[in-house]
Amino acid sequence: MFKIKFNQRILLLPLAITLFVTLATTQGYSQSTENGITWQIIYLSDKGCNVSEDRKVLDMTGIVEKYFAMYKITNQKIDSECLFHGEFFDKTFSEVNLNILVFDDKIGQDLFLKYGYNGLYAHFGSLRIDNHVIMATTPPQFSSAYEHTEFPWSLSEKLSQFILSYHGYNPGSIVRILDFKSDYEQCVKRIVADEKCDNMIAEIHSDVTGEDFSVLAPIPEITNQKSIKYLPDDLYSSHVVKEVLRKITNWWVNGIIDDQMYLDSIKEIIDVRIKNNKEVNTVELEIPNGFSILSFSNKKIQNNFDESEIITSESKIHSVLEYVPFDTESLPTDSEPSEIPIWFKNRAGLWEQEKIGDRIFFDGMTALIQNGAIIEK
Repeated sequence: MFKIKFNQRILLLPLAITLFVTLATTQGYSQSTENGITWQIIYLSDKGCNVSEDRKVLDMTGIVEKYFAMYKITNQKIDSECLFHGEFFDKTFSEVNLNILVFDDKIGQDLFLKYGYNGLYAHFGSLRIDNHVIMATTPPQFSSAYEHTEFPWSLSEKLSQFILSYHGYNPGSIVRILDFKSDYEQCVKRIVADEKCDNMIAEIHSDVTGEDFSVLAPIPEITNQKSIKYLPDDLYSSHVVKEVLRKITNWWVNGIIDDQMYLDSIKEIIDVRIKNNKEVNTVELEIPNGFSILSFSNKKIQNNFDESEIITSESKIHSVLEYVPFDTESLPTDSEPSEIPIWFKNRAGLWEQEKIGDRIFFDGMTALIQNGAIIEK
């Protein structure tokens, strides 16, 4: 929770308005077509496609359909396909919002598993409603959940990353929000059964095999389409605090203080206490006009990883991007400038002149916090 304090030192807030920016743009990103999100599964098999492989595709399709239903997301499935590996690069695919590529264990071993990953989520371009890709690998045959993350859980984790990205969250925020739900070792492997695991795990029943699969439980704030509430009630009701903010905003709008000083000042007025808004480590492939989040193949590898990394195009794992089923080079960059954008300055100016309500202005603060720009030390 927040506490209001009146220390007028100008020290910390580089994150507060960056946060305003990212969360306020969230609603602009959260658009959909008339039929909701369109998606398609392409399963690549090294052995070719037979009845057994087709059943796998049906099973995967069912997991995605039921997972979107858990999130109450309107969506439209385009016919899923099983393809022999050699057919993929000669194929033309339907235009969908979300492309889901699943590799069998042999192809997945060459592309991901030998590097310690089981897939990725990626987004390309500047529009969050389009150009999303999930890549996932099926675990090696006869492997156990102790060696590799089970496929339904892995797929649900990547679907959660997509859903958060679709709602406008940046990569660091996505990983941070899902981090507290990632205790796969204890919960999915049934080492313990407690309330924490109950809140982390949901089950999906397969209409194809009759099995019950453990998946990552949906995030309530996204399911219910409402923001996480961080700002304290007294921030809205305290006339003194609002007048201090209004004065600082006036200085910023009129160029008396710069962006950084404005952010630092707000941080001094609003004392942030945010559960789990901690630093997280991410591994991304270097993408000039987008971002990616690589998923570790098991928890042991992840635990040995102690710093963030961007894998450059010289690395062999970068070859997985050749499987993105649309042209990425012509897409504009989804830039995130470090400066406070002009639209926010315009809004702040209107608030400072009392031409818009407090809620509109403070919603931006919530946006900043929700996207992790203010981090509890």
